[in-house]
Amino acid sequence: MSFTVDKIIRRESLTINGNASIKDAINTMSRENVGLLVIVNDAGKPIGVVSERDIIRALARGKDLNTKVTEVGVVGKLVTVSPRDSIYKAASLMNDHKIRHLVVMDGDKLRGVISIRDIISEERVVSRLAELAETKTIDTEISGAD
Repeated sequence: MSFTVDKIIRRESLTINGNASIKDAINTMSRENVGLLVIVNDAGKPIGVVSERDIIRALARGKDLNTKVTEVGVVGKLVTVSPRDSIYKAASLMNDHKIRHLVVMDGDKLRGVISIRDIISEERVVSRLAELAETKTIDTEISGAD
């Protein structure tokens, strides 16, 4: 049985314009209780992400709160999944890229963001991942073959 990403998207992703400041990002993250914002250009197209960790590291390096989010976030290297991709593929991408969030894109439309917490909160998924790891068949599940 394959579980797909669309089944664990909890809410719409929150975006922030690339011209916004770190302070704007902090305010949005705090108000919405999220750890990652998708950075969009003026046309609303996703161009990157900014996370709590990005902001903490920037502040530790002496960046000002008025610094643009594009200067502290990850821009141009979005790691994405499709809503139809398996959760196992999503978990594998997170592990491979050492990240905690993935942007969910349906073609060129932003559908949401999933986190490692979303994945591990699905008890069925965690159980299935453990089973697959024991039988060494996780590669088949990741590629989508049933």
